[in-house]
Amino acid sequence: MMSKERIKTNEAPAILIDTCDGDLTVRGWAETAIEVKGDYRLEESTKGYRLVGQGGLRLSVPGEATLTVDHVGGDLVIRHLTGAGAVHYVQGDATLSHTGDMELGTIHGDLVGRNLIGALAAAEVNGDVSLRGVRDSSFSAIHGDLSARLVDGHVTIESIHGDADLRTINGDVSIRQGFRDVNLTGVGGTVDVAGVTGDIRLRGGLESGDHALAARGDIVVRWPADLPLNLVASGAQVDHRIALEDVTEKKGSLTGRIGKGDTNLTLAAAGRVIVRPAETAHESWGGHGGEMEFDVEMEMAGIAARIEAEVNNHLARVSRDMETRFGADFGQRMAERMARKADKAADHLRRRMDTRGRSAGPDFNAPPGPPPKPASTAEQLHILKMVESGKISPEEAGMLLEALES
Repeated sequence: MMSKERIKTNEAPAILIDTCDGDLTVRGWAETAIEVKGDYRLEESTKGYRLVGQGGLRLSVPGEATLTVDHVGGDLVIRHLTGAGAVHYVQGDATLSHTGDMELGTIHGDLVGRNLIGALAAAEVNGDVSLRGVRDSSFSAIHGDLSARLVDGHVTIESIHGDADLRTINGDVSIRQGFRDVNLTGVGGTVDVAGVTGDIRLRGGLESGDHALAARGDIVVRWPADLPLNLVASGAQVDHRIALEDVTEKKGSLTGRIGKGDTNLTLAAAGRVIVRPAETAHESWGGHGGEMEFDVEMEMAGIAARIEAEVNNHLARVSRDMETRFGADFGQRMAERMARKADKAADHLRRRMDTRGRSAGPDFNAPPGPPPKPASTAEQLHILKMVESGKISPEEAGMLLEALES
């Protein structure tokens, strides 16, 4: 039976939710009170408050409350809760927004983090992980893809089965084991990526210290030519078009340096190692095998970023409209769901562009061939511009791109 209750509390009550059989939404507010909606049983003790929900639950709690959740049978949403939180098991998706330190156990669906105030730690995520504007983030196992942007802290991953795409990370990046590709752009700390089955791409310089990348596939580095670098590379084939001093080069290995500094980068690949200067963003597609994949990818990345910004602006407008028509809670829930879908579609498009670029990669044992037909890229750009103008959705764009490949 659905009911609603309001209980006066202190500024930072301890709240335990043993079980919530349906969806659980917890939001922090400025009042020193707990408001509960749903079918539940509530117990109060000297230690705090204990809840058991037979269906979905919606809670408004003091922003500094500490929250412990044992089991959620549906989706979980926590927002504007600056106190510490621990969640042991979520059957569906988990969405965190403006939360303090949060420790997660098993998430069977996707995990979304937005504008987090505290650190995030998760034991296991069976779906995808999408992070924007977060702090220190650590994961024992991710079974889907990871997309992380604007991380003000370290990213630590023990194991990831999908692709990892990390951009603008103001801290260290450590990946112990990866079963697909890893893309790194704008990392401000130390990089230690090992045991990657797919390819690794690194764009931008690195701070002083020891950095290491190891992959069974290819390793591609775009390095600013004016930044110091001490390079040690080994692979089935090592190809570089960057000015190095003190070069020692033989089949399958290369050492050299740029300037004088303490930035040490070790690359070890079972496939190719490719090193290029970062500023060559508009080279000709013809005459330099392998250059095209970088240029197309950079162009697509810029378009994807603009699309993502437009989608976010559109979601904000839609959210405000739904809040006006149906209430703040409904608008927030729908906006979060749409944001998750938009993030998935955008990351899907980025991965598709990466894959198409790699498939056009060079055969170092064959003479350079003619450039690919520009019509395919033009069609891709046209589809992306349709998304940017709002004529089609990101998901519809994904289907169109799939149709082009079939």
